[in-house]
Amino acid sequence: RQPAAVPHRPRGQCAPMPLGFFAAAAAQSDLSDAWPTVDCGALLADDGGCLAANGGGKSARGAALASLRSALETRGFFYCSNLDALMDADYIASVYEFSRRAHALPADVKRRFARPRGGYSGSDAGVEELAYEAGTTSAVRAWDYARENNSSQGFWFRNRYPDFSPPFEEFIGDLFARQQRLAVALLEGLAEMLGLERDAFSRHLRDGAELGTVRLLRYPKAEAAAAVPDVGIGAHTDFEAFTLMHQSAAGLQLRAVGEGAGWEDAPVRPAEFVVIIGDVLERMTNGVLQATPHRVLPSLPHERYAIIRFNALRADTPVAPLAPFVTAERPKAYSDTTMAEIMEVTIGNLEAGRGAWDAVQDRSSTARFDYDEWRRRAAAAGAARAAASARDEL
Repeated sequence: RQPAAVPHRPRGQCAPMPLGFFAAAAAQSDLSDAWPTVDCGALLADDGGCLAANGGGKSARGAALASLRSALETRGFFYCSNLDALMDADYIASVYEFSRRAHALPADVKRRFARPRGGYSGSDAGVEELAYEAGTTSAVRAWDYARENNSSQGFWFRNRYPDFSPPFEEFIGDLFARQQRLAVALLEGLAEMLGLERDAFSRHLRDGAELGTVRLLRYPKAEAAAAVPDVGIGAHTDFEAFTLMHQSAAGLQLRAVGEGAGWEDAPVRPAEFVVIIGDVLERMTNGVLQATPHRVLPSLPHERYAIIRFNALRADTPVAPLAPFVTAERPKAYSDTTMAEIMEVTIGNLEAGRGAWDAVQDRSSTARFDYDEWRRRAAAAGAARAAASARDEL
């Protein structure tokens, strides 16, 4: 079924906010909930109001921007509400039903469509989830989907699926399209909140060439203590711009912004998606926005499903601190890279068993990864190989 039309109105741009705008957000926030909610329906409707984001006015969009601002300053993540125009509770339930049927397919079918040949991964198909915490074993099993022109680049998997009703490409493609509309609205809201041009981030999504992925996840119930894996998914930050997350049962844990923050159990909200910040937005804002550490605990004593949408940008998108966020007081803290290089290096490190989490420092090893140093080492290694090859030919 098609999502309801979202009205469009002329787009304005909020007055630029000072770089230190987060510092005053807590004092202005009226959020009493430890799990803040943002009216994403107002961002989708786009009523053109900006005043509330800067401390005045009562427009629905402005109020949503003010909530977004408070949520990211005080917690670093939020729940996205008022999404009935795109994905109401009945639609979300239908996605879980599709996921349950897909995960119930026989193991021999899954093996034929396992990564990298197809879109499935899981221990029942002999393809383990890559370990975000080096040396751990993950419980998760996944059906993955990306737009075909992105899947064909070979990151993780290819869009090959078994015969199914409705077809994977049709059903998950529709979910991707719905979430894409939300992704654009959220990226525009984030840019507006930061005082940037409205399309500063979303322009890198618009031609359908972004590297986004939908994952339909299943965490099996452990039948015995000996069968419990080390983690559901190990601690990490996502290397894309941001992530939409929905869970059928408890298990997701998040870590809020700020020194000394601990792991907290994210509540299950049937009609809302959790939104967490990824490495790309942290790097592009020079750390003003912070990537959200998260993990999933082993799924004992219950089975758990999740709907995940990684919102990556175009492969050729430059990912570097934008000029408004680099000042004498806040010097550039991140190396320049691209969306494609981030995916290539991060996935390569995961496949090599290096993980994505620094266990000693207890923090992400991807958010502040030094791509300049990586390129220097890669060049040196390439030169050494070339020299060795030349000697062998003598």
